Amino acid sequence: MTARTIELALLYASERGRLGRLVDRIVGNAATSEDLVHDTFVKALGNAAPQEIRNEKAYLSRIAHNLAIDHKRKSARMTDISEEAFFSLVDPSPSPETIAADRQALAITLAAMSSLPERTRKALEMHRLGDHTLAQIGKTLGVSTSLTARLVLDGYRVVHERLREAGAA
Repeated sequence: MTARTIELALLYASERGRLGRLVDRIVGNAATSEDLVHDTFVKALGNAAPQEIRNEKAYLSRIAHNLAIDHKRKSARMTDISEEAFFSLVDPSPSPETIAADRQALAITLAAMSSLPERTRKALEMHRLGDHTLAQIGKTLGVSTSLTARLVLDGYRVVHERLREAGAA
C-alpha cells in the first residue's frame, strides 16, 4: 500500500460522514450518497498528485459535490420520461428466436392435429378454435357430452405429448 493510499484511507475515515451529509442534501438518498462518497475517494486517488492539492478537504468536497450534481442531473433525465413514453421505447415485437420457436410449435401442433381421428380432430378444433361448449360440440357431432369431453381431452393430450417430445412444451 502506498503512502498516498494510506493517507486517503485516514482521510476517508475522518471525512466520510461530512461528505455523506453534503451529498445526501443534494441527492436525498442515503445509499446513493454512500456510493458517491466512495466514488469521490476513488476519483481523488486517481486524480491529481498530493503536492498539487492545497486543501484536501475542500478538494474532496468539490469532487463529492460535482458527483452529486452529475448524479442528480442524470436521475432527472431518467425520471422526466413518462411511463407511457418509457413503454413506447420497448419494441413489442417478438425476438427472432421466439418467432422460430412459435413457428416450430405451430407446425408440430398442426401435424399432431392432422394425425388425430376425424371426430377427435373436429371436436378439438371446435373447442379450441371455435370456442364452442362441449354440449354444442356433442350436438354437432351427434355424441354425448361426456364422449365429447373425452374426445377433446384426447386431442389435447396428443398435441401436448407431441410438443413435449419436441421440447416445445
